[in-house]
Amino acid sequence: MVDVPDEETAAEIAERYAEAECTGQFGTVTDVGKQDAEWVVAFETHTFSETYTHRVRITERVGNVIAHERSSRFE
Repeated sequence: MVDVPDEETAAEIAERYAEAECTGQFGTVTDVGKQDAEWVVAFETHTFSETYTHRVRITERVGNVIAHERSSRFE
């Protein structure tokens, strides 16, 4: 992995993560922000009938995804 110097790099890592780990097709990055030594990226994925909102936390150093939350259609 690589260090994550900016929002664009954080969004790219989130997209690669989504393509490998999330159900559905990657949609739009809706928010990118930095908190302490982590990037927080919110994005959407789409299936045929649903849209899900995700939030991942990525370490600033090394660029590892360390947390992933996904909205539920039942919320």
